[in-house]
Amino acid sequence: MREQTQPQPTAEQQSSTRLYLRMLLLLVLATLLAHALPLPWKVASPVLGIAAAVVAIIGLTRALRMKASGNLRAIFVVGLVTSLFLMVISLAQVAFWPMTAEYEQCVRSALTRSAQERCMVEYQQHLQDLSNVLRP
Repeated sequence: MREQTQPQPTAEQQSSTRLYLRMLLLLVLATLLAHALPLPWKVASPVLGIAAAVVAIIGLTRALRMKASGNLRAIFVVGLVTSLFLMVISLAQVAFWPMTAEYEQCVRSALTRSAQERCMVEYQQHLQDLSNVLRP
C-alpha cells in the first residue's frame, strides 16, 4: 500500500497565513484597548471586534485548507472567541450608553477605592434592575 503524502503548503500560503495571524493579534489588542476607553471612544471596540472576527475566520479557513498545525488553528479559534467576547461586552456598554456614561463619570470622580467599588455596585444594580424589567 502506498503512503499518501500531503502537499506541503507553499511559502506564499504560509506567509499569507502568518499575515492574517499578525493582523488578528493586532486587532484583538486594539479591540481590548478601545474597550478600556471612555465613551464615546468605546464605540470603536465593537467595530474592531468585528474586524478581528472576520480576520480570524479568514485565517482559520486558510489554516484549515493548508492543513496547518493544530496550534495555529487553535490560535485563530481563541482569537475569534476573544474578539467576539470583547465585541459583545462593548456592544452592551454602548447599548446602555446612559448607564455606562454615569458609571464612568462616577469612577472618574471617585477619590478612594471604596468610592470606586460603590460606583461598580451601583452600576451592577442598575443592570440588575434593567434585567428584572426585561424578564417576562
